[in-house]
Amino acid sequence: MSLFKSREWWYTNVGVDEEFDTSNVVIGNVDNSPDETEKIVVGSLQGILRVYCPRTKGGHHEDLMLEFQTDSPILGLALGRLVGDKGLFLALLHPRKVAVCSVTADTSTEETGVFYNVSQVYSHKLERTACNMCLGSFGNVKNKDYICVQSMDGMLSFYEQDSFAFARFIPQFLIPGPLCYIPSTDTFVTSSSSNFVEAYRYQTLAVSTESENKEQVKTGTGKRLRVDWKTNIGDNVLDIQRFTPAEDSSATTILVLGEHNLFALRENGVVKYMKKYDFNPSCFAPYASLTEGSVNMLVANHRGTCYVWQDTTLAWSSTLQHVPVFVGVLSKGALKGHIVSLDESGKLYVSYLGTDPSLQTATATDRREINYEEKDQEMAKLQQIIRECTRPIEHAPKVSEQSDFSIFVEPITGLDVAGVKHEESDTEYPTVTVKVNLRCSSKISLDKVTLTIAPEVPFYATQRSVTLTNVGSGPTSMANFSIYNTGERAPSDVTIPLVAHYTNNHNSPRSVHNSIILPLSIAGAATNPEKTATHKITIETNKPVVNLLDLFSELNCEAEGGQSSCIAFKCVSGEVITVLAAKNSQKYRIQSDSFPALYIVTKQFLVKLRRHFDKVGGAQPLVISFPGPIPLQEYFDIIDSRFELRVQQRNYREMLSQRAQQFRAVQRRLLTRFKDKTPTPLQNMDTLLEGTYQQILAIADADLQTTKALEVADHALSTATKLLLLLVKLWCPHMDDKQAGVLESCLTPDVNSADDVGWEETVDASITMLLRTCLAKTSKEQSVATTQLKLPTDTSKLKKHVALLLERLNKGGNLSVNTSNDKNRSGKDEVENEG
Repeated sequence: MSLFKSREWWYTNVGVDEEFDTSNVVIGNVDNSPDETEKIVVGSLQGILRVYCPRTKGGHHEDLMLEFQTDSPILGLALGRLVGDKGLFLALLHPRKVAVCSVTADTSTEETGVFYNVSQVYSHKLERTACNMCLGSFGNVKNKDYICVQSMDGMLSFYEQDSFAFARFIPQFLIPGPLCYIPSTDTFVTSSSSNFVEAYRYQTLAVSTESENKEQVKTGTGKRLRVDWKTNIGDNVLDIQRFTPAEDSSATTILVLGEHNLFALRENGVVKYMKKYDFNPSCFAPYASLTEGSVNMLVANHRGTCYVWQDTTLAWSSTLQHVPVFVGVLSKGALKGHIVSLDESGKLYVSYLGTDPSLQTATATDRREINYEEKDQEMAKLQQIIRECTRPIEHAPKVSEQSDFSIFVEPITGLDVAGVKHEESDTEYPTVTVKVNLRCSSKISLDKVTLTIAPEVPFYATQRSVTLTNVGSGPTSMANFSIYNTGERAPSDVTIPLVAHYTNNHNSPRSVHNSIILPLSIAGAATNPEKTATHKITIETNKPVVNLLDLFSELNCEAEGGQSSCIAFKCVSGEVITVLAAKNSQKYRIQSDSFPALYIVTKQFLVKLRRHFDKVGGAQPLVISFPGPIPLQEYFDIIDSRFELRVQQRNYREMLSQRAQQFRAVQRRLLTRFKDKTPTPLQNMDTLLEGTYQQILAIADADLQTTKALEVADHALSTATKLLLLLVKLWCPHMDDKQAGVLESCLTPDVNSADDVGWEETVDASITMLLRTCLAKTSKEQSVATTQLKLPTDTSKLKKHVALLLERLNKGGNLSVNTSNDKNRSGKDEVENEG
């Protein structure tokens, strides 16, 4: 808000219940009077044309020279030499017509007063709905102006006074923008919906057509033109105007007003300067400056303030009596330098900048003695309120609210008698039915609760989501899920997450989590043990060995030769895992020909073993350990096989891109030959096109097969990583759950080939960070260098870092970031700084 207010010299209310816009006002000598007095011409959207000539201060009814009702709304007004060189004529733009009129004085009634008449000289009907127009000496004609009308769908129609010239479409048009003609370069400047300011030369517009006659051009069938230059201003354009100094007609500045900025462009589109405003402008008007080479501008905003800018320097600001949609400066006559402003309701002011200060004054405060004790007490209360308001908000549901609503999963006793059948064959998959109970207290009543499960391959559900309505304090609601195993691969876990989403009584979204624990029987069945296997894992405990038949009672295993120290488990996918218990020691062995398949049985074995000794109890707690060594070679083989598939997939896609590029190039060549009026030989390009097409199909099929194989490799690597993390935790007794979580976040089992950044790059960068921070031996190793995550040439560096990480963990390395370096100096190897 400005300290000063503009001083009103003349005022009138243009009409009642009428609307006005920026282009509904034009200032000029519309009646061609000899004294060149400027008049204010106003046209409303209700179609009423008025001409004012302010003569006396305050305003008088005699200042209204002319009032004329047209047959359609007035969208824009312009003054120009539109009838030869006979002076200025008024152009009125209507939605479907542009009319050129003359305003003349009736000298036959001088005794009773001077009356003015408006008469139409000529008009043009528009084929398309108009948006705005501009005038100018298009094509550098002398002493006359032409008309250019922009339609709502982006067609520029040109009229050489009383005759139609041509029409062209603006390319890539969406919505119309402001239109301005630059005489020095003979170009039209407008804005696009993508926040670009674009320029089109008149000569380019005139010659860029392939139509046979003007009627085709008039209906918009002409050839689309190309832009001469364009500049990205990154702002929605409100208005475009030009300023040409009187001393140099070639130094034109293009002024572009945006919603937040003002840009000054040179004639070639180069940004001369820009000014960012801290307000939202409503309109602006450039005028001549006393300083050579600079431009003065009036910029009004939506707060009713008018600013006077000299280029980017604020010279003055003043408060207006309204929020204008148009501002202008009178440049001739007795009122030269006065400001003309019009708002959207029709309030028209002629004012000037004065130094009358605003009458709003600050009220005097009541001076009294300050009671410091009361102020201290008030300050203490305010600080307490601030502390309560700034206390961290817990986004998770409160315990009391969770106790009001809960979900329970009934224990699964065994497999269903009738399983889910294959769609194409009669094969039945092992299936279990999961019953989920929803319980609500008497405090709440839920309109809708959605239960969602997320099983992982090879487990599937007949429905992944169930919605229950009207869950209240009445009978317990129940939902059933049917989960089956397709046997595509060995499962990595028998735990499936379960989430219930609902909206509480306070209209806040909430969720309750639980887990579905599937029986081991859905993953496979008991089978005959195998004496030999490729991969073996030994587990040691401090307790006597237990009966394996009792431990895996749900499998209904039969003891081989009356022995209970050996059982075998066969997955639905075909892998066989054998569990052996030692007779004379406290050891167990788990073996299989598939390294990833060991994880599901090893994890279930440890869970059941801990549960068994929790029931039995004893003086000493159960201690489970893995004597080692960690099976790194088996793990590295899985990493290498998956990495080869990634490289193969990348090669296939590069070849597919090359063949597709070749295919498009051959297509363009053939299309050129077919369009040629003179037939020429194809030179075996049709054979090349067919061969390239067959290669594309073959490479696409190979890429599809590689993608499927990569999905299987992702699952194998994920399961193998889980097994490795489990063994490392047993191998390093000093590792607690927090450190195990840090290790799992770095050596992550989440493997997805669809990610932009591959698993190898991510894990290598994470392990390198651990080796250079909490596992660093010396301060020299703590220098952390950022590397670009991209597909490596091989996996040797990754395997080396994994081996080094496990070695340092086995020697007492601590994954806590707060641990001092002295605790991690027991390792002997160093991380090579391969930059």
